[in-house]
Amino acid sequence: MANYHSPTVVQQPIPVADMTSLERLILGQIFEISDNGETLMLSSWDGPCGIVVLDAAELAEALAEPACHDSAAQRQVHEQLGSDRRLFGEIDLDCSDDCWLAMLQDVVRRSKLLDHLTVVSSWTCDKMRPDGFGGAVELITASGIRSSNTQAMIDRFIVEAVENGEIQPLA
Repeated sequence: MANYHSPTVVQQPIPVADMTSLERLILGQIFEISDNGETLMLSSWDGPCGIVVLDAAELAEALAEPACHDSAAQRQVHEQLGSDRRLFGEIDLDCSDDCWLAMLQDVVRRSKLLDHLTVVSSWTCDKMRPDGFGGAVELITASGIRSSNTQAMIDRFIVEAVENGEIQPLA
């Protein structure tokens, strides 16, 4: 059986003050967070986690903070759990739709120091498979999120090579 991995790094350090408690709670399950007291570094050796498990009491406390109101993190919670504040035990949130990108965009929007964040992922496999290698990048600004991957670059290079007469068009 082949094992696929996608180590991922948010390249810029994020000032601690730029992230709400709710974002830190959720993003801390999606990524590993290194905290040096002033900044946070987000990374994941195997790719962002798609399902996060949150303590209901911690979630309720973070949701009560005014700073999280009308945020991507709050919307994600409410879309999945509704507005019921009677949370008990552990709460599972599905973050497999890369909702963390919108959360990081909120961080950029409120930051006085960051005007963007970049996320770099590599795609690897423990067996040599054509679909097991490559990568992706995201550029997150206050007004947009741009994404690309190695296949998009290969496709662009092929178009350029065809236009330059270097190779024949693909059938």
